[in-house]
Amino acid sequence: MGVDLGACPGGWTYQLVKRSMFVHCVDNGMMADSLMETGQIKHHQEDGFKFEPPRKNVTWLVCDMIEKPSRVAQLMGEWIIRGWAKETIFNLKLPMKGRYDEVLEDIENLKYFLIENGVKFKLQAKHLYHDREEITVHIQSLSNISPH
Repeated sequence: MGVDLGACPGGWTYQLVKRSMFVHCVDNGMMADSLMETGQIKHHQEDGFKFEPPRKNVTWLVCDMIEKPSRVAQLMGEWIIRGWAKETIFNLKLPMKGRYDEVLEDIENLKYFLIENGVKFKLQAKHLYHDREEITVHIQSLSNISPH
């Protein structure tokens, strides 16, 4: 199961649906009709910061909300710490002032938050060429992975 916070019109959702996932889409806007017709989507018209998944077994959490990067980073950390999601990909929008410095601080605060809560994780952050106004971050929780 996947969750897409800030889902509309559905770019990230499309990627999850294409991979045969059922997706809870959270956004006050409207989803693309073509995605809704797949039958793999449950659209929740509510605030992504208040949404709680009905089942706490989310494989992928994706998030592209237009919000302060510190708030988004904190929210992603909370989902991982609570065990609601195993992996997340999210965008941190670069603020007008102190662009990289603030986002780098937000990522460091997120790492500290995860470590402080005993979460083992792998984190990657990239400034993708086509996304000049944001940093894309991937976190994989290693805490719930059993050794082979």
